[in-house]
Amino acid sequence: MKTALIYPYSKYSWTGCNPPISILYLAASLRQAGKEVMVIDADQGNYSFTEMRQRLIAYSPDLIGIPLFSTTLGPAYQLVELLTAGSARWEIVLGGAHATAQPQKVLEVFKNCRYILRGEAEKSIVDLVNALETQGDLGNVRGLSYRQDDKIFHNPDAVLEQNIDSIPFPARDFLEAAYQKNTYWRIGHRGAADVMITSRGCPFDCHFCFKITKKFRARSPESVLEEIMLIRSRGVKTIHLMDDLFVAPRSRCLRILELIKEQKLNMEFKVRSRADLIDEELLLAMKGAGVKSVVYGIESGSQQILDLMNKRTGVEVNYKAITLTKKIGLQCYVDMIIGYPGETLETIKETEKLLLTTKPTGVNLSIICPFPNTRVYEQAKEQGMMISDWGIDQPTPWIKLPWMENYDTLHECRKKLLKRYQYNPIVAANAIRAVLPGIDLKLLKALTRYVGQLLS
Repeated sequence: MKTALIYPYSKYSWTGCNPPISILYLAASLRQAGKEVMVIDADQGNYSFTEMRQRLIAYSPDLIGIPLFSTTLGPAYQLVELLTAGSARWEIVLGGAHATAQPQKVLEVFKNCRYILRGEAEKSIVDLVNALETQGDLGNVRGLSYRQDDKIFHNPDAVLEQNIDSIPFPARDFLEAAYQKNTYWRIGHRGAADVMITSRGCPFDCHFCFKITKKFRARSPESVLEEIMLIRSRGVKTIHLMDDLFVAPRSRCLRILELIKEQKLNMEFKVRSRADLIDEELLLAMKGAGVKSVVYGIESGSQQILDLMNKRTGVEVNYKAITLTKKIGLQCYVDMIIGYPGETLETIKETEKLLLTTKPTGVNLSIICPFPNTRVYEQAKEQGMMISDWGIDQPTPWIKLPWMENYDTLHECRKKLLKRYQYNPIVAANAIRAVLPGIDLKLLKALTRYVGQLLS
């Protein structure tokens, strides 16, 4: 039995392009179990849906796996309809955040999709393939939601793997040609870049965030180093460590950094962290190991909004983390959100003050997006603030606050805030220094597109 795993959405932005690490994990598990599998990433050849279909026809799989996110419902539905039209009626299995959050609704809408794998699926996808090969009982596949005889069934959740060192490394060789073409890259770095996940789950409960699982599990420092060495052996010298809690537990983080430093790998890393888990010792250890930049989920410059988000951190802590990170000599990027229920023009000004005072290297400023199965989603619906809802043919949902005339009100706030931040001379100079090491035609095009969007 053949399985094809496809990532049909482009991940390209002005900051870079990541490999589809999630489906590479699944491909590795299938291969380890002796199953035949292929991987297609839209970015590896800038593939259209039709071109992907042609590749699938040539491979002739029995099962096609597709990740599903709230923001890709429309395109995913179009792709499933294309793949199940005519004579080439493959079985489709969906996974990912949205499929996990709303499996019943997804199967009701995606009538040509029979299967959904909820949560972490490295084991359950192998179990599903085994069941299909032997015509076994689908009810025994944990984490599976499926359609049978016009009824929808939801099996018990998959058992989380506690020892995540046992999960095989992502099967990056399936996309070797894309790596060789530097399809995957990060702003400020030359050559190919890669991503890694050193822990899974998050024990915090931010009300805007949907997590596949909250149960936190961390890989051993030795496992992390082994994967880094494998990536390095393929000629890649830049890695973005994507997990939210790379710095936890603290002793594990310090040991990972120590092992990296001992190997003298001459690599660069970008890591993510909560601001309240950072201190000078950690930042110095990061710098010594080759970490070039740190990303913090700051979210807001208003303590009132942070409390409403259940962020469980403080504005002063955020100020100190950004300031200390820059003092140590690391680039500092921050994720910010505006438009959360309770937001006012005054709290937005507090966010602006934080950005203009601390001057991080870069900022990702988003308007709140109410994802399913989050507290903010339920709150917005309960209070009649949510406009639209997630669907294959509906506009992206947004939250209408009492002082807003329409969505453009908040969009204009975001644009003005970004302009004040981006046009600050110190911010501009820091940004130029950050991107110069990796400047090339690809980055120039991306930056030109970004500036055009900012000024529009």
